Amino acid sequence: MEPQALFNPFPGLRPFEAEEDHLFFGREKEIDELLRRLRSCRFVSVIGTSGSGKSSLVRSGLIPALYSGFMVKAGSSWRVARLRPGEDPIGHLAESLSPADVLGTNQELASTNRVLLEATLRRSSRGLVDAVRQARISPHDNVLIVVDQFEELFRFRRSRQIANSRDEAVAFVKLLLEATAQEALPIYVVLTMRSDFIGDCMEFPRLPEAVNKGQHLVPRMTRDELRSVITGPVAVGGGEIAPRLVLRLLNDLGDDQDQLPVLQHALMRTWDHWEQHRQPGEPIDVADYEAVGTLRQALSRHAEEAYQETGSDRGRLIAEKMFKALTDTFSDQRGVRRPSTVQELTAVCEVPQKEVIQVIEIFRRQGRSFLMPPPVIPLDARSIIDLSHESLMRCWTRLMAWAEEEKISAGYYMRLSQAAAWFGEGTAGLWRTPELDPALGWKRKNQPTAAWAQRYDAHFDRAMQFLDRSEKVRDGFIALREKERKKKLREYQWAAGILAILLVAALFLAQIARKEKARAEQNLQLAQAAVNEMLSSAGREQARVAADVPEMEEFRKELLQKAKAFYTNFTKQKPDSEQLAIEMGWAYFRLGDIHRLLSENSDAASEYREAITQFQALTAKYPGKPEYRQALANSYNWLGETLRADGATSSAAEEAYNRALQLQQALPRDGAGNVPVYQRELARTHYNRGILLYQTKRVEQSEADFREAIHLLEPLAGSGVNFGPAQELARADNNLGTLLRSENRLADARVFYEQALGIGERLTKEKPDNREYKFELATYYDDLALLLLDQGDLELARKRNRQAIGLIDELTSPAPSLSVELVKAHNLGAQILESPGAAQSNAAAAKAESQRSLDILTQLKKVRKSSRPEVALLFRDLGYNFLDLARISLASGSYADAQSALDNLSRLLPEIPDPERRNLAKAADGIEQKLRDKLGKRK
Repeated sequence: MEPQALFNPFPGLRPFEAEEDHLFFGREKEIDELLRRLRSCRFVSVIGTSGSGKSSLVRSGLIPALYSGFMVKAGSSWRVARLRPGEDPIGHLAESLSPADVLGTNQELASTNRVLLEATLRRSSRGLVDAVRQARISPHDNVLIVVDQFEELFRFRRSRQIANSRDEAVAFVKLLLEATAQEALPIYVVLTMRSDFIGDCMEFPRLPEAVNKGQHLVPRMTRDELRSVITGPVAVGGGEIAPRLVLRLLNDLGDDQDQLPVLQHALMRTWDHWEQHRQPGEPIDVADYEAVGTLRQALSRHAEEAYQETGSDRGRLIAEKMFKALTDTFSDQRGVRRPSTVQELTAVCEVPQKEVIQVIEIFRRQGRSFLMPPPVIPLDARSIIDLSHESLMRCWTRLMAWAEEEKISAGYYMRLSQAAAWFGEGTAGLWRTPELDPALGWKRKNQPTAAWAQRYDAHFDRAMQFLDRSEKVRDGFIALREKERKKKLREYQWAAGILAILLVAALFLAQIARKEKARAEQNLQLAQAAVNEMLSSAGREQARVAADVPEMEEFRKELLQKAKAFYTNFTKQKPDSEQLAIEMGWAYFRLGDIHRLLSENSDAASEYREAITQFQALTAKYPGKPEYRQALANSYNWLGETLRADGATSSAAEEAYNRALQLQQALPRDGAGNVPVYQRELARTHYNRGILLYQTKRVEQSEADFREAIHLLEPLAGSGVNFGPAQELARADNNLGTLLRSENRLADARVFYEQALGIGERLTKEKPDNREYKFELATYYDDLALLLLDQGDLELARKRNRQAIGLIDELTSPAPSLSVELVKAHNLGAQILESPGAAQSNAAAAKAESQRSLDILTQLKKVRKSSRPEVALLFRDLGYNFLDLARISLASGSYADAQSALDNLSRLLPEIPDPERRNLAKAADGIEQKLRDKLGKRK
């Protein structure tokens, strides 16, 4: 007797096929249960998690059992049509029915059969019944429709790239339900579906009831059944497996039975390794299993081998683009496959088709089967390529990273496409920073194409034009601001010179103060006033200028360094009087401020601690003076702020805040000093500590601090606008709103967000030129918009977001003086192009220059309500430009351009003072009459 020939009995990731039923073990009970259910219900849904073996159970279990006649009353004659819904469910159903062994008549006419069948299916909801009746099959034959991966229908239904996808999906479901509802013809439907999609059935009428009635939930396999899954195929394949390896496999699989395809793949790889390295009589053992990477790494390692086999950077790039196209974690977070034709993959990869096929062949080679169809089926442009199983998406480390990259990239594109659509509708503007910079980086890195974008949104050209236009406008604003920045820089350089003189004077006066005791106090105050003014200027300009002008940041640092030198020199003196001791404490305090503004937190903390030492000594020596305790409390508060900014010293920061609060809470009880000032400083410390507590996840304590700060600030802000306390109250309200939103207490959060918004709007109304108020109000609008988005109030959320954008647009608009200069430049450009010596073809360019002037002047009038004399002159010059443009266009026969120029001139006339307005109006009337005469002759 000849020894049995060895063959690898494990299919890997792909499902078992009907002809492999001799290799399919462990599901005997489930096959019997499916037969029982099919006898009583013609619509059966096989439900299970990804990797539970649904497809194999139907293909290699149920179908062979039907062919074997185990469903006695129905007989053994079955015509089986297998399909996946994909992107054309009705078309795929027609294709599955067209072969001669199903409903087709002649294999040579397969394409014609398909067209006729599809027309029949689309004719009515009973199309499937009609197709079976018209095929005139034997009355003893049964028709089984197997719809594998039924969850693809849900993605198809939601597709925005396919016209009428929702109606198509509903019609497909109706075909199946009508066919199984009638009893005249023996039509059966079995579908397989992932259990996490069962809720999506609610989107289709009558489908939930049908799924529920015929549902078969694939159960977990017992340990004995899993053992037969491993040992049964090994015996059929002529091999032998060591018992300890069986035990190891069962233990590695554990309770995670959603990995049956991964188990099949690991066994396939283990068999191959054993067959290549085995000694006579040696069984498959643990060493072979570990050599291929075990259940944990076998699949990823095998896929990585195939990836490296592509051989070149070009081949690896094709593989990356191809697998990104075949997976989808963007439209469905659960992760689904996206079958694509070779032609579609070729377009996405932007390489010749033969190169794509070469890479596909590497991944679907015998013994790999990462991609379908199997290697025995030749590929052409229409061949549909698909992952053999979702397990590849979960286990191949590189593919997991690709899928995440693709998800992020698709998210960028969809946001961009939506913004472009809104811009086209006139409901949104172009992108600016911060949205624009990441989008431009995404475009440079990913280099998207129309073929790639098609799967997400078809309006690729519109989206890219929007992005390009946004970049062009942004760059234009940057160029416009650059001129203003340089002008500001020159002004601040003059200021730096003056302040430097003040600094020299301060140092000189300080020198005199040390030598002349009688004049020390007066000179010291003069010196400090000069340096404090310089310090205040440097700190104030940080937010308003330095953030936009890199050179100003250097200038600010220079001022702070000079101030630091002054105070460092000052602290070397000996405080031999109470006044000098006070000034010494404030000198250390100021040095702390300087270091903090320079982001030198460690040095700042040291100086604040020196200030604390000085003020503690003064408090002990002069207990009747509360201003020293107030200064001590302020020092602790700013020490806490400095330590909080460091991040690694939160406990020390909290201790500093606590000391400040102890001192501040005692001040009003002493009955001395300015109680409202103490109350405001107490509120500020509560607010600062509240931020620290929120950052360290102590939400309840943080909320208490924010509420106490609000309680203290509300009477100080008053019903009117008391600017300092009101601004701090708005900040506290907004921060408390953010805290409550993070706790999902949306209704409470909205109250505080709207309180912050109301205060911010009042402040901005009272001081419309205050940029800080506008910036904070924009923040309040956006924070409220986020909350409204959480609450589903999209219309109001969009309104608040647009208000935020409008404020930021105002903050980024060029200064009026720069706008005036820009209009002058455009007007001059138009005059040059309209001059008698200019080429006729320059009329269009002159029109463009004049239109730019008009746009800038219109915007300037919106922003600046009061008129400036030079603006009226600019309107006048622009009016003459449009008049000349109308005259030139009329002479050249460009009547539409002439009319457009006259229309623009008419818009300008109310802005132009007499007598120029009358002169321009009279000249325009003359050209208007000539234009009417010309048009009358043409008629």
